[in-house]
Amino acid sequence: GLEHARSTQSRRFVATQTPQSAFMASSAAPFAASFAVRGTPATNPGRRPSRAGAHRRTRGSRAPRAAVSAPAVSWPDGTGRAELGGVLAEASVVNLGKRGEIATGLPFLDHMIDQLTSHCQLGVSVVVTKDGVPCVPCVDASGDDDETVAVTAGFALGRALAQMLAPGIDAVAAGAVPSLAATAEFAAPLDEAYSTCVISLTVPGQGALAFDLAPYGPGAGRERIGKYRTALTEPFWRAVVEASGLSVSLTKRRGDNAHHIVEATFKSFARCLRRCMDQVEGIDVTEMNERLDGVARAAGKARSTKETTIDVRLDLDGSAADAAVSTGIKTLDALLGSIANEGGVQLNVDATGDLWIDDHHTTEDVAITVGQVLNESLGDKAGCNRMGRARAGVLDGEDSEDADAAVVEVVMDLSNRPFLANGLEFRDEFIGDLSAEMIDHMFMSIAANGQMTVHVVEHSKGRSDADLAEASARAFGRCLRQCIAVDPRRAGQVASSKGTLSV
Repeated sequence: GLEHARSTQSRRFVATQTPQSAFMASSAAPFAASFAVRGTPATNPGRRPSRAGAHRRTRGSRAPRAAVSAPAVSWPDGTGRAELGGVLAEASVVNLGKRGEIATGLPFLDHMIDQLTSHCQLGVSVVVTKDGVPCVPCVDASGDDDETVAVTAGFALGRALAQMLAPGIDAVAAGAVPSLAATAEFAAPLDEAYSTCVISLTVPGQGALAFDLAPYGPGAGRERIGKYRTALTEPFWRAVVEASGLSVSLTKRRGDNAHHIVEATFKSFARCLRRCMDQVEGIDVTEMNERLDGVARAAGKARSTKETTIDVRLDLDGSAADAAVSTGIKTLDALLGSIANEGGVQLNVDATGDLWIDDHHTTEDVAITVGQVLNESLGDKAGCNRMGRARAGVLDGEDSEDADAAVVEVVMDLSNRPFLANGLEFRDEFIGDLSAEMIDHMFMSIAANGQMTVHVVEHSKGRSDADLAEASARAFGRCLRQCIAVDPRRAGQVASSKGTLSV
């Protein structure tokens, strides 16, 4: 169930444990990057020396740049054609290509298909011709044949994807690529909604779809988004999957808004497909440690009030081994240190506050400032991966996959649309010297001031609240690392169908 709290931009959810999909691959599978990297490290920002007792993370730091090697698989251009009744659909896909013409006569569906360009980095074209007349982009031509149009467009797009993906499927079948690399899972959020997609290339030609998005909104859900009928979504995807031969699972995890539910699903598919293709190629953008040429992704902020005095410095391309956090609250120091360590960033925090009152002002003001410097250091987010999904299991303070471990999943989007959905529920009032309720406030303050959409999902409470809090921090940091990673294939462009995240 869903429990509304505080504001429209921050909600708290009663978490439900979700079994992992049969298609899920390990998110930690080691796949080396396969193309050249460039640029030089950004200069670290200056900072005040931290006070004695600062929490310094030394457990790890960002991996060195990956060696260049030849890709295991290349992806040819794909084309597809389908005709049903008086409706003809023609599609093409080009790996790392530019957006083609998308005109199905259903403008909302066009917008959804366009997510494959923005989030899968495919040049996609889908054009529908009805009774010999081609549809025109941005012009509605909906009518009694809408389902025929959606199915025909889905078949054409699926056939084009099948041609493009054939070398990867063949490489997996021949054992040239590990079978684990042929399965991927991703979850993409859109404000209060997020959907999960799982794709497998391991069973070619069978086209299996698991689909669970309805209802499209509260209660019975919406029947239409504009003139687009939400009921068209499932037959479109069934056609794509049947024609492509992929095994695909599409599942709504949260969502109250029909537009958000459908768009999050298309984004999840796009991101999941790109992740699967990258794994087959042997590419891991997060591990590449790529830089933006001439851009120092770093920021700092000092602030002083009657309640707190804070100095925060953040370098997204710095070393996590040089991070140090000192707030006077040991639990807060440890959580922020874990975020920095797992995020592979250099975060330096030096703060004092009115702890003789309680921990609220210090925790809130530090988290606000961390969010502000994160947003500033990201700039316009050009070239960033932007979205991520990560899990962490912790038992007795250590990473663990044990059944007794606390397990938390974080889904994140550097969207410039602040939103937090937090499903953590602690059993006790305090975790060490930090009020349990302030962990929600910490994440809310970082997300709001970092201009991020964040979903925190509790899968297992574990043995202790300390492990649950630590798992949330590690999952948050790992997810942040994915989001801030620079993908050189984007050539400095923003990952958005709008073309910008700044307005």
